[in-house]
Amino acid sequence: MKSKNSFFSFILVSLFPLFSFSQITLTNTAEVTKIKQGTTYFAMKDPASPAAAGYVAAIKKAWTLGKVECIKYTEVEKNIAPNNSFVTIGANMTTSNSALASTETRIYLELWTTNGKYTYDPKKRRHFNQQDKIVVATVELFADFFAQNNPSALYKMDYDAAGHFKNWGTGVLSNYIQQLCTLLEKGTECAAKTEIANTGELQKLASATLFIPDYVMIKFPKNADDESKKYTDKEIFDDFTQAYKVLPTAELNDKILTNATPFYYLLFIKTPTEKFVTVTNSQTGEIIYSAYTGSATNFKSSDLKELQKATLKK
Repeated sequence: MKSKNSFFSFILVSLFPLFSFSQITLTNTAEVTKIKQGTTYFAMKDPASPAAAGYVAAIKKAWTLGKVECIKYTEVEKNIAPNNSFVTIGANMTTSNSALASTETRIYLELWTTNGKYTYDPKKRRHFNQQDKIVVATVELFADFFAQNNPSALYKMDYDAAGHFKNWGTGVLSNYIQQLCTLLEKGTECAAKTEIANTGELQKLASATLFIPDYVMIKFPKNADDESKKYTDKEIFDDFTQAYKVLPTAELNDKILTNATPFYYLLFIKTPTEKFVTVTNSQTGEIIYSAYTGSATNFKSSDLKELQKATLKK
């Protein structure tokens, strides 16, 4: 097997390991002081594009750890300074030596700082070395078949990723940022594969409606770009007594941003080798439930049954 990491901000390739493999991972939390003192830059193709406008607004509202700005990918290097931090899209690609196997790519949102060894100098044209990057947090993204096999194409897309991420959108991103800021403030490092069950919140969920994005109904094939086959309601929701509503992801994102009353929603995140099922409080961004599976299976009725068990625990 051959492994390489693509860093879209600079279109560089390097060989360095990621710290863990959970849906949201925090490490090197000593860097939080540095993050608070400087500016955090969210990098994208073009912050001024209409497609990015909603994301820029969500980022500026949700980020609470200090100054925040949205910049172009091409502007990252010149903003590298000792107290500055960056949020970029990263990827870890693994390709098999077999001609029959396709590329498997983990794609994630990544918060990072630097060790202070790089100084931008346009005259020298020396690029930032990824070995000088300090990863603080990663958020796993559910990328579709096209994005997994063409990760460099994401660099050319607007921040909406042209619909190639399932757990994405202005509302979902806003909640992810809220959760990151809360965890970073606490200074708590999250280990790989950490499962979460907030009993108090889950008891509230038991008498509420759970909102579920409709992509959970798709029968995602392993090595094909075909999302036409769907599970029936019975296959997924049989024996699930919790009140729920299935809705399009775009509608869910709008609801997160516009609904003044807090609600709970489910996300299904599938990477090439793992699966996560989470439930989030739309108002606080807190992930109140997170279940991990060490295989890249589709969403199943058993995932809902495990969640329902958690809501009934005292």
